[in-house]
Amino acid sequence: MVDFVAIGLAGVKAVIPQVTKVIIDKLNKQFDPTELEKYINSAITAAKEKYPHEPLLYYEPDRLDHFLAEVLKYSGVHKELEKPLKDEGAPDIPNLIEAFKTVAGRSKIELNEDKLERWIGVFADTYFQETPFYLTEYKNAKKNYLTQLISHLEKLRLIGIDVPATERDRIEELENIFVMPDIQEEAHHRQNSKFSAEKLLTQSSSNKLVLLGEPGSGKSTLMQYFALKTAKRQFQELGLSTEIEWLPILIQIRELGKQSENYIFEHLDNSIAHKYSIKIPNAFFDYWLKRGRVVILLDGLDEIADSHKRKVIIQHIYILFQQKSYASNKVIITSRPAGYERDYFQTKEYPHYYIQLFDEPKILLFLDKWYANKIRFPDSQESETQKKNLITILQDKERIKLLARNPFLLTIIALLHRYEGFRLPQRRHNLYEKAVETLLVNWEQSKFGDSQQSSPIAKLQHVKSEDLKPLMEMLAYWVHSQESTGDKDSSTLIDSELLMEQFRQDIKKLKGIELYQAKEEGKKMIQHINNRVGLLNEQGQDCYAFVHKTFQEYLCAQRIAYVYEDDMNFDVVQNHIQDYLYNPHWREVLLLLIVELKEKPIAKALQVILDYKKDNKELYNQNLLFAGSCLAEEPQYLKTGNDSPSQEILKALVELEVSLNSQADEQIKNQVFQTLCYLSKTKFATTALQFLEEKKDLIDNTRMEQYQQALSKPIR
Repeated sequence: MVDFVAIGLAGVKAVIPQVTKVIIDKLNKQFDPTELEKYINSAITAAKEKYPHEPLLYYEPDRLDHFLAEVLKYSGVHKELEKPLKDEGAPDIPNLIEAFKTVAGRSKIELNEDKLERWIGVFADTYFQETPFYLTEYKNAKKNYLTQLISHLEKLRLIGIDVPATERDRIEELENIFVMPDIQEEAHHRQNSKFSAEKLLTQSSSNKLVLLGEPGSGKSTLMQYFALKTAKRQFQELGLSTEIEWLPILIQIRELGKQSENYIFEHLDNSIAHKYSIKIPNAFFDYWLKRGRVVILLDGLDEIADSHKRKVIIQHIYILFQQKSYASNKVIITSRPAGYERDYFQTKEYPHYYIQLFDEPKILLFLDKWYANKIRFPDSQESETQKKNLITILQDKERIKLLARNPFLLTIIALLHRYEGFRLPQRRHNLYEKAVETLLVNWEQSKFGDSQQSSPIAKLQHVKSEDLKPLMEMLAYWVHSQESTGDKDSSTLIDSELLMEQFRQDIKKLKGIELYQAKEEGKKMIQHINNRVGLLNEQGQDCYAFVHKTFQEYLCAQRIAYVYEDDMNFDVVQNHIQDYLYNPHWREVLLLLIVELKEKPIAKALQVILDYKKDNKELYNQNLLFAGSCLAEEPQYLKTGNDSPSQEILKALVELEVSLNSQADEQIKNQVFQTLCYLSKTKFATTALQFLEEKKDLIDNTRMEQYQQALSKPIR
């Protein structure tokens, strides 16, 4: 019997020097033949040792060395082995697979194709990683890339929520302040599927997924955290295999919109190198992607405003990661729900998840981390006192607590508490006022003498510091009057041309200047928005919005109040109430408007609400509930005496409570209960409880106890 083992071994040993000579002769570079022989030998040995019990050949495993000798003679294999020696990157695995199959066909040998790709993958990677090109170019590039990535990611810059503080107070260590949010799989797909975001990469049924979240919910911060942990090789914290050297890639999708074609690779090869000031060798990212070792985080699909451009990029992403060569990578695509269409990515291939707003434990955890900052709070006793004070404010004011569920707005609240101290406004409209002031700080610094801008923008000629808030109020009213996006928590998106035209009109009206001057000033306003994140931000390519709908609503209400006060024409208030009382898009605006009014106009406004379409019982009940919500805002100038409309509202709410008994009335009964309980700790709570106790014989005992608990004055 022929000894195929001996022949095969001799064949490989004999062929490798021949192959190295052929390869070196074709190159213009000088190489040590013995070194090249070592690379090839190491590659063959590594592949054999990696899968000792998974033979590459089905029926004649003893012929493996003889078969490999024939493979090494094949010109197609030579071309792949030459690549790293010519600074052209790693051998291409699909090309090597075809070469192996061709030789097997000629030799009438049946390959174990289930193992073929893995076997060749080890062979190609080991060979490549032995070469000087990998050691000097790829290895150094990877090290430099990860170093720069960590440096960029480990600091969380509180952009857009600036305060009059030192620079160190505006920056947080990401890992010290980060609170892991919860994730919910789509409701129609799985019920009760909420889990911690750290399990996102392992909980998902696919390597690819879509993560949706409201503005300010922390999508980008979560992607930054994932990229940082991966760059630091802390794979186990994200549930990633520790046997793979994962490479993180974080891409802002809006940056892809600036590429001409081949979006992701053009961005990686050009923009990444420029951004981190590092040299990226040829096919560097493609090498890791083709080996399925990348966690690629594509953040902000909604920031591509042009629908056609967005669909082209979606198609590019879909096709790229549909290819077998790239299918093994981990892919997360983020977007806000507004404007996201369900046919972008099919759920079966891309499971969809929603990032959840903070619950109370997460708010408290954030505050624990926030006040643990020894640089910001060197005195631990003072830190603990301030933390308890802020927690008390959140517990006392349900509306502010609801606002704090949004991580972005929670950070604003914490910053304000830091610099306003114990004087943090407890009425939410006052809090919004302070928040708007802080959001204008960055913007104002940019326009009025920020010399640290790398490319200083020409200063505005007519718009002064004191004009910023009035301009934002005028703009907010116009924006809010446009068609709603349909997303109750998202600001309305405005095209840049429309925004610029509105700026022109508002600046001309506010400053009394010529149209051509207003046009030029409008252009500069857009430039300033692009260069500093603040109250009004670029949300995508040529598309803008207020940083959160809360501020759009607040400023809109401020504009209505200003127009009313300018000529004391109450018709302005009354018309807005009657036009928008039943429009959910305007509910918060009307609440914030009414709470701003002085004693007589607020009484008139509440009476308008109560009397509007009063003959319609269903609409009257809506009016009454809205009026109760106005009381829950605790208007500063509304009295509580017998002649106050608050008395009529509270009595009517209690009458509604006791008159609703049928099952059909259950929904409105719950609304009444919630409205009355919202009066907790307001100046109207005592009166409300008094009216309830007068009717307690008609109220369920358990429900009455709940009212008493909510509306009784807390024991201090």
